Amino acid sequence: MKNRKELLSRIAYASGDIYGGGSFIIVGLLFLVYLTNVEGFSGTSAGIIVFIGKAWDAITDPFMGQLSDRTRSRFGRRRIYFLLGSLPVFFSWVMLWYSFGITGSTAKFLYYTLAYIFFSTAFTIVMVPYNAILSDMVRDYNRRSAFTGMRLGFSAAAAIICATVPALITGAFTDPHKAYLVMGLAFGTLFAICWLSVFVGTWENQMKPVPAVSLKDWLSVIKNRSFRIYVTVFILCQMAIDTVMTLAVYFLTVSLQKEELFVVIMGSILATQLIFIGIFSHLAQKTDKTTPAYISAAVWIAASFAIIFFSSATPAFIVISTCALIGVGSAGLNLFSWSALPDIADVDELITGRRREGLYAGVSTFLRKLSGGVVVGVLGIALDVIGYSKEALGTGNISPATDWGIRVLFCVLPFTFLIFALLFLRMYKLGRQEFNIMSNILNRYRAGETDISIEGEELTICRQLTGLKDGRFYGTDRAPDPHILIKSL
Repeated sequence: MKNRKELLSRIAYASGDIYGGGSFIIVGLLFLVYLTNVEGFSGTSAGIIVFIGKAWDAITDPFMGQLSDRTRSRFGRRRIYFLLGSLPVFFSWVMLWYSFGITGSTAKFLYYTLAYIFFSTAFTIVMVPYNAILSDMVRDYNRRSAFTGMRLGFSAAAAIICATVPALITGAFTDPHKAYLVMGLAFGTLFAICWLSVFVGTWENQMKPVPAVSLKDWLSVIKNRSFRIYVTVFILCQMAIDTVMTLAVYFLTVSLQKEELFVVIMGSILATQLIFIGIFSHLAQKTDKTTPAYISAAVWIAASFAIIFFSSATPAFIVISTCALIGVGSAGLNLFSWSALPDIADVDELITGRRREGLYAGVSTFLRKLSGGVVVGVLGIALDVIGYSKEALGTGNISPATDWGIRVLFCVLPFTFLIFALLFLRMYKLGRQEFNIMSNILNRYRAGETDISIEGEELTICRQLTGLKDGRFYGTDRAPDPHILIKSL
């Protein structure tokens, strides 16, 4: 009975990433096509709409993290937003794909700009608390890995569905406006139901809401050594993933001249990722969360080294099977990224005495979106620099410089990101043993002890995790002058 309840809890929690993992797949594949081909925007106007929405995230993500940390409600600090956010999730998704009879280019531009801002806001309302709640729910090292593995499994499955089903829906109607409206209504309903499931199936351990957070507090997360290392690895890994997803169609079309393999290759990457998330989740529970990251990065690096030498003469099955190894890479790296984040909040509690999961989730989400926007923007400029153009592609007049430029961007750039990610990962010290030692100290602090002496190995580990060298960790939400005192040998 207990195992069944645990499984249902993991499923309810994981269903949130059907939206997190699926909505941006649909937006990435179809939104620009919809704006240009159905609503008649120029490519520049469509790009500006998306850029404004990304800029809005710079305000909302950190703000939402702080808001969820400070919230008081009968449903907890985070869960209330899953309930409240389900309706904005639905309506914002429908608005992305239907203009309700608005005419005029300026009016439509304003409408879709506001619609994308609304979508970004709804995404932030639910996803920032969602990225923070696991630390509130579960204190055990292995259970956090298990919940994260289930979450990423749902995310990968949703990515496969959302990469195929929306196109089937839109292709089934002769009127494109009706087609996209039906797709918007169908997936908007699905996404809203998922958040109601998360609300019902999750819980929060009793935590005192933190005081108001200033800009200084927001910047203070950088002082957390474990967070600095974690977020650097996280951003580098996500930049590698964004590079491959953005350039896959260019590499297949220009360098391999196998455009017809795009759907098959993307499907193989996502399917492989789904399979290996389960394998790596089990491995992380047996070893440490960094182990899958090391393995997956090595596999991806090896695959990139092979792929750069592929040509139009390379058999399709070799291209598909080798590219599928990218799914192995993204599986382990994503598992580390999302399973390690709850542990970072524990390090922050060791430093400050406060639970600020929302703040860390908000900063991480913002940096992830910012890095993704930078990567896509830089890749667009790089394509111009190497001489890529739609006209040259249409005439088959692709120069060797353009061909090798795309190969370098598709293979060498992720390769470089991953090498640096591995170098920083070696500096990450929050493994199973360190987590258990930190948890024992925090449990004493939570039980009410105000002067906790730490020596020897505990002292070394606490300093490695926090980056503090002054011999004292402060907790500011107890009185009088609460702290964990570090006694050097």
